[in-house]
Amino acid sequence: MPSSIFDSSTGTPLWTKALLRELLLGKDISNVRFHAFSRRSNSRVLDPRVLNANTTLLKSSSEYFADLFSLDVIPSSAAMMDVETTDEIFDGINLPDYGYESDSDLEDDTDITVSSAPEPYVIAGSDGDNKDSGACISTTPSLEKGCNSFEQNISDAIGSSSEGTMSLQPNDMLWALSGGRYIFVKDTAFQTWYCLLHFLYMGIVEFSPLRSSGPRGSKRFSCNTSQTPTCSAKSMYRLATKLNINELRDRAFASIRSNIDENNLLQELASGFTGRYPAVLEMELDLLLQKIASAPIVEGLPKLIERISQKELSHGSKIIAGFYTRILRKHYSTYLPTPTTAVRSPPDPARDDPAKSSWGFSQW
Repeated sequence: MPSSIFDSSTGTPLWTKALLRELLLGKDISNVRFHAFSRRSNSRVLDPRVLNANTTLLKSSSEYFADLFSLDVIPSSAAMMDVETTDEIFDGINLPDYGYESDSDLEDDTDITVSSAPEPYVIAGSDGDNKDSGACISTTPSLEKGCNSFEQNISDAIGSSSEGTMSLQPNDMLWALSGGRYIFVKDTAFQTWYCLLHFLYMGIVEFSPLRSSGPRGSKRFSCNTSQTPTCSAKSMYRLATKLNINELRDRAFASIRSNIDENNLLQELASGFTGRYPAVLEMELDLLLQKIASAPIVEGLPKLIERISQKELSHGSKIIAGFYTRILRKHYSTYLPTPTTAVRSPPDPARDDPAKSSWGFSQW
C-alpha cells in the first residue's frame, strides 16, 4: 500500500482510523461476512469460520475488492455461487477441490479437538455496497465461528468494559437486511484470510516459519486479539498474487526466502508450491547454486535428480534447465557462443506506412 494512506505518527492506515471513529459514534462498521475453511481431514477441508469486514475499506485497499463489490449480483461460475445455509459446502469440500492440499494454514484433525459448541466470531471491520478468488456468495447467514469481536477489542483498547464476547443471536442477523453480504471463500484458509484483513486494516502482517525449517508442534491458531495473527508465508504469497496486492506478495516472498537454507532447500525446490510460481523457483535455483557444495546439497541433490528422472515432479525439467543455465553462466560465460547476427529481411513497405501497418496488433 502506498505510504500516503498511513498516519505518519502511528503507521495505521487512515481508513482504519475513520472506521474506528464510526464505531465510537455507534455506527455498525461491518457489512460483509467472509466464510473460510479452517480445518483439514485426510480427504476434505472442513469447519468454515467467519470474519467480518467493511466493503468501503476493502474497495479502497485493493482493485480486486473494488471489482468484487462493484456488482449487486455475482454471476454463477465454477468458483463462485449463491448458497443457502443448508448448502452442502458448509459441510466441507473434497481436498483436491480446495486447490492447495498442503496449505499450512489449515489445522489438521490431529491438532485439534472438534467441539460442537459455538464460538464467538472475529470482526475485522458499514456501508452497503463479489470476482473469482474461489468465492461463494451467500444471501443468508450461516452457523458462524471465529474469534473475539472487533468491537470488544476496541472497547478494551479505549479502556471501557464489556461482558463477554459477541455470540451469534437471531437479532445479530438483522444487519443483513440493510445490505450485508455473505461470501464463502472456498480456496483460502480462514487464518490466511484473517491475516489478509489484518494487513489491510493495520498495515501489519506476520508469518510463521516454513514447515520445512523445523518442527512447529501443533498448528492450533490463536484468536487472542491481543496478539498479531500469523499465517503461512506461502499461503499468503498465493493469495496476494491472486488478489494482485504487490506489497503483501513481496513481504511473503521475503519471508519465504529468509526461511530457506541448505537444510531445507531441496525439499522446498521439490514442492508443488515452487512449481506453481516462477519467481519462487528462480530464487531457489539461485540459492541452489550458492549452496551447491554444502553437505546437505551434496547428499540430497542426486536423490532429487532421481525423482525428476522418474517424472515425480511436474516442474522437474524446469529445475534441470534452470540449474544448467546458471552453471554455464557462472563457470563458462567466456566460452558461451555469441549469438549470430540475424540476417535482415527486405524492408516491408507496410511497416513504414501507418495506413498499412498492423504492428500495433499481435496474432495468437
